[in-house]
Amino acid sequence: MSKTIKTNGVTDSINNQNQLGDQLNNMFQQSKDLKVVYLAMACYKGAVSAGKELIKYKKLTGSPDSIEFFEN
Repeated sequence: MSKTIKTNGVTDSINNQNQLGDQLNNMFQQSKDLKVVYLAMACYKGAVSAGKELIKYKKLTGSPDSIEFFEN
């Protein structure tokens, strides 16, 4: 049985990318396969990019009041 991933907005996307990056990082720690670590880094890069876009959106609109990604 596979886990169903729900993405409803940028915050969910950031969380999903971080989780996938963590899973791939764990796989890399066991296998030392550089292809896996490149995929993990791509996931983390996507999460950071989405966080940057949230900052830009907040600057333009003043919403949301806080960005959870940077508080945890």
